Amino acid sequence: MIIISSLLLVNTKNSVSALTKNDDNGVPYQTYTLGVNGLIPTQTAYIPVGTIGDNLNLAKASDLYFYNNNIYIANTADKSIQQTTINGELIKAYTSSEFKSPKGVFVTDEAIYVADDTAKKVFKIKHETNDTDLTNNAIIDLVVEKPVSPLFGSNEFSPTKIAVKSNGNMYIAGLGSNNGIIETNYLGEFLGFIGINNVEKSLRETIYDLFVKGSTASKKPSAPTNVALGEKGSILTTNSKDVRETFKRLNITGINTLPDTTHYPSIDAADITMSTNNFIYLVGQAGEVYQYDSKGNLLFYFNTKDESQTKILGLTVRPSGIIVDNSGNLYILDSQNGNIQVYQKTVFVELVQQAVTLYNEGRYIESKSLWKEILKENSSFALAHTALGSALSKEGNYEEALKEFKIAEDYNGYSSTYWEIRNQAIQKNLPLWCGLIILIIVLIIILVKLFKNPNTFKFLKEKINKIKSKKLVNELLYGFNIFKHPLDTYYGIKKQKKTSVLSATIILILFVVVYLVDIYFSGFLFRSAQSVSSVFSQLLIILGIFFLFIIVNYFVSTLSDGEGWLKDIYMAACYALVPFIVLTLPMTLLSHVLTFNEKFLIDLYKNIVLIWTLILLFQSIKEIQNYSFWKTVFSALIIIFGMVLLVIIGLLVYSFLGQLIEFIVGIIREVIYRAG
Repeated sequence: MIIISSLLLVNTKNSVSALTKNDDNGVPYQTYTLGVNGLIPTQTAYIPVGTIGDNLNLAKASDLYFYNNNIYIANTADKSIQQTTINGELIKAYTSSEFKSPKGVFVTDEAIYVADDTAKKVFKIKHETNDTDLTNNAIIDLVVEKPVSPLFGSNEFSPTKIAVKSNGNMYIAGLGSNNGIIETNYLGEFLGFIGINNVEKSLRETIYDLFVKGSTASKKPSAPTNVALGEKGSILTTNSKDVRETFKRLNITGINTLPDTTHYPSIDAADITMSTNNFIYLVGQAGEVYQYDSKGNLLFYFNTKDESQTKILGLTVRPSGIIVDNSGNLYILDSQNGNIQVYQKTVFVELVQQAVTLYNEGRYIESKSLWKEILKENSSFALAHTALGSALSKEGNYEEALKEFKIAEDYNGYSSTYWEIRNQAIQKNLPLWCGLIILIIVLIIILVKLFKNPNTFKFLKEKINKIKSKKLVNELLYGFNIFKHPLDTYYGIKKQKKTSVLSATIILILFVVVYLVDIYFSGFLFRSAQSVSSVFSQLLIILGIFFLFIIVNYFVSTLSDGEGWLKDIYMAACYALVPFIVLTLPMTLLSHVLTFNEKFLIDLYKNIVLIWTLILLFQSIKEIQNYSFWKTVFSALIIIFGMVLLVIIGLLVYSFLGQLIEFIVGIIREVIYRAG
């Protein structure tokens, strides 16, 4: 028999009574939200107000579910399902000799569903109990066992969590269910699997697979760890941190419908739930708590981990379940401490939720004042800037909306808003722009004709010719020949000595400058890098690849009867970069007036320039080394392989040296410690 204890009470709407509190009423964790560059501190979202269930023997309890203002707890240790009030007062306990280790519970109007991994069964029991046998009082309507369908195959059936749709279809998460969530109909008949996870391999495993047959090719996907119901018939699942998408929102076909921009935490998720107003709550085994809206936008994060097991109010040791009541307050089951921590939402959360609800319903203008209030509280709240930008855009205030989207780094919103601004400018100034273009064309034609006249601009021409006559300038201008006669250009480099190491180095420097200008100063929508702090890494990457190509090219040519000297290889490779230098900057400038609608133009243009540069590098190998076409192809493949191999060796050496340095430092510290 379960001993019923007097439990502490909590008013979930406004106040707290008869609960254990911190003496200083402080909050023992910091709350964060998603800013532009990651998580940033924000106002406290949920305040710990007490615990319930301290006398229900909840040690090792595995799951809880909120239904009809009651809490249902899968009490694994007691082999029962406990039904309590929202204040933690025990109403009844469902027990059965069939229960071995209840791990999951789900409740509908018709029944209570229990997932039991030790019994390897799912039980459907009635809400009423058998009063004549209190130790075996659960009335079982249906038992779901391992499917005999050939489609299920040899998969394990060890149910740990369960969710049930209104039509009675069951969705079961189980240990070793590598094919995803198990779906059955209302009779427990197997329908299939949904939501299988991808097999994700590390770089080490990928490289290992290239050389060792069957090494990790048979690696099985991770099994989903939990399941819950989402909005509009969707299914919410959780995964271990081995899977990038640590939680998913699946449609009926098992596809994750969360956007690519979703912030997936790297945690071992313990439980997931969705509130009646469509907010997703996720809790990790290490105490991490995340709140998302229905679109996958991260709103709040805080960590309740009790590192020192001090049992401070609000801190947990090993969470195993999370629910939210009708007032939006959180309940986290701590299977280590054997209680349920209660967290009351703050006014700031209420404000954010109201704004998010209006925003997700498309009522942007109505939500505008709320977002402004939120930004007064936290000016770095990224979603608030995005939402405010949408509201301003709906009002036609595109200039201000553009600023908000830029602050939030919302590229889609920025693109659509800038398109409106550009469209209005074109309509307003089209005659003026057409006139300017015609005038510029006419001036260019006139200047070209005047310049062809030997008596016009004579002094200027003499100055230009004098500058061209200088050796270094002539060597640099020689690079423009590569546009028309690349083979002759390489011949001039190798045989006629029309270039020098100095001119080639200047071209390489210009290439690096243009490369950095393109990635850092392109239009906002097409900028590859936002932080200037990464300039060094960009330089290291681009110059590392270039000089790696030069060195490997030279060694390969030495071993395969190539004729080129290291100096010739270097100069030819530098001059092959001239088209990139000349053609990239115009597109960099043009990117400031384009939107995502014209993104294909930039992609096409850059791909053409890249392919052209690679072809020129290929031709440089052929002409400098005096190879045939197919020998050049073979050498190019060897060069690529050699570059990859050197990078791998470099990474291994770097890793080894790091461990060696740590080992030596450790020995030195030990010696100093013992000597002291």
